[in-house]
Amino acid sequence: MHAHRAACTALLALAILTAGCSNNGSDDKAQTKPIKATSPKAPPTATPTPGPLQFGSGTHWSDTDDDGKRISGTTTVLSYTQPAKDVGLPDEAADFKDAVWAVLEVKVCADATSNAVGVSQAPWALGFPDDTRLDAPNISGSGVPKPEYATAGATVNPDRCLRGKITYSVKRGTRPDRIVYGAAGRDTTEWAVPKA
Repeated sequence: MHAHRAACTALLALAILTAGCSNNGSDDKAQTKPIKATSPKAPPTATPTPGPLQFGSGTHWSDTDDDGKRISGTTTVLSYTQPAKDVGLPDEAADFKDAVWAVLEVKVCADATSNAVGVSQAPWALGFPDDTRLDAPNISGSGVPKPEYATAGATVNPDRCLRGKITYSVKRGTRPDRIVYGAAGRDTTEWAVPKA
């Protein structure tokens, strides 16, 4: 009797289970929607930031000047020397005690189709591995290697260039790993400083 009751209970459970799982289409609310297989979305890709340029490689830019005139040209780092033996400045002119002198040579050219371009030492800086910068000190005069790059500003006419040297005092035991050109209103450009 117990076996007969157990068999009946099992048949009843199977009947309920089968009825619950069957769908004759009469009850739309009970229908389950098929699950779509989705592939994971690829992460958005960022535009890679170009690395620092090599010395001698110029970067082309275009902008408008303070009067709204179109200006464009190319900016290039030519060389960096540390220690610079041709600096004849007194120790008091240095920004650091026990400093070494360094000389950066740069060039800016205005395009033939550009209006005259104003240039100065102000946008130029040395960048260091600890993410600090040393701005151009605007040192000029006797004891500074020639030709000097404009300290107070100069004008470069269309289809012309200005090349010159910027003198820095650098803390002894440090060396920049990049040259930074950050003219106001333009993207910053960097050049990699070769190892000493």
